[in-house]
Amino acid sequence: MTCFYMGTREKMLEVRAPSVNMPSSKQGYFNKVDFLNGGTAIRRSRAAHKLYTMTWNSMSRDDARQILDIADGVHGTGPVYVHDPVAADRNVLPQWWATPSQGGFDGLPLNDGTRGELVTTPSNTLNFPHDSILYTVLENQTRRVWIPIPDGYTAHIGAYGTDGTGGTVVATPTVDHTTDGTPVTLTLLDVTDDSRFNQTFDSTSYDGVTLSLGGAGTLTLSGIMVQVLETGVTPETGGFISGQGNSGLQFVSQPTYTPYSSALDKVGVVAELAENYGWTS
Repeated sequence: MTCFYMGTREKMLEVRAPSVNMPSSKQGYFNKVDFLNGGTAIRRSRAAHKLYTMTWNSMSRDDARQILDIADGVHGTGPVYVHDPVAADRNVLPQWWATPSQGGFDGLPLNDGTRGELVTTPSNTLNFPHDSILYTVLENQTRRVWIPIPDGYTAHIGAYGTDGTGGTVVATPTVDHTTDGTPVTLTLLDVTDDSRFNQTFDSTSYDGVTLSLGGAGTLTLSGIMVQVLETGVTPETGGFISGQGNSGLQFVSQPTYTPYSSALDKVGVVAELAENYGWTS
């Protein structure tokens, strides 16, 4: 049985993996207007939220109950998190964290305040976003994103940009949902550096890690990457990988539960989850 991890800050569960071909699209604002002269105008947001449709075609009633319990808030009523194997070895951050310059357009600014100033990313061959963003960080004014670290895994973190007058990127490992480890101020990597990561946290000591801005003053951010790999696996070097994950999910509605056979102990479950935590936290 292929498994993946799903749950809340209070409790992550190893659950049966959804069926293949799991939709995990991004959705944002969109409006299209057709003109009488045959032309058209399109307006859409650069930023978007992730939307997942997870289907379990044949699973035991006990396995299904794990999913239903998470939806019912049995293990906590906060955001729902998943360790998605498709994103874990690429970049588990939501796009608006991985590409901070979205905060200079219509995306959420990471400093939870005024939008930063867009600047052109220095020349590089590692496919970093064209735009970087200059933030003026105020004390205790920052958004946060939490990444779970399942048992047997290690989180690898790298933030790219340029130091300014005191703004920083901080990685705070979490022991559990109420206890933090010692915050680490990340050393910003240069966009010409292909090492990707310079900080790690593993599951022997921590259950996750929170990213935030820290300090007070300016800094320029070009990109941030996080991979969560099995402990002992060395991340590959290379260019920038855009965000493939999310900031925290909620069930859009109660999962659909379909009994197949009591004799064979088989049921089906379909659940739709949408990323909303970044916009509600």
